[in-house]
Amino acid sequence: MNMTTKQSFSLGIVGGRGYVGKALLQLLTEHPCIAVSWISSRTLAGSKANSLVDGLPPLIIENLNPEQVAERNTDIIVLALPNGLAAPYVEALQSNDAVKVILDLSADYRYDPAWFYSVPELDKPTSHSLAPNKLSKISNPGCYATAMQLALAPIIDLLEGRAHCFGVSGYSGAGTTPSPNNDPENLRDNLLPYGL
Repeated sequence: MNMTTKQSFSLGIVGGRGYVGKALLQLLTEHPCIAVSWISSRTLAGSKANSLVDGLPPLIIENLNPEQVAERNTDIIVLALPNGLAAPYVEALQSNDAVKVILDLSADYRYDPAWFYSVPELDKPTSHSLAPNKLSKISNPGCYATAMQLALAPIIDLLEGRAHCFGVSGYSGAGTTPSPNNDPENLRDNLLPYGL
């Protein structure tokens, strides 16, 4: 898929209510070549998309199962789901030739060699990973992996041996369901282990 042309691409997102899904939808309101065609969210079904993010078309958010997502003739499918929930959608999407790209924002396919996993600003996709007329499967690196790779990139030639990074954030990986990991009172003046 060549994004340098003025060709337009349709996009559907499964999991539009979460932090990552909403952030992506906000970015897409400014994208000149990608149009959001549909949004699926179990908890927001029936709501208008432009009430979720300003600038989106007034689409009605739906609650689509994997087979219904696969029936949509959408160029790009984004799976903005919690870890462990992408597989049924990926399996169903294999049969739709209209789908050009599956972008999984969870950790489900980060170690699968059939998926392109990298920071694209640093690593160019190979012809195997993103080829025309072939379903491209992209597993998005997590926030810590991306931050650490971008921080090390300018000094990589100066390193002797492996780099070791330690990350601390104020609010990460917690999702939108209330829990101790996203409770501001619990996080204040505190460090909690995440993804050990």
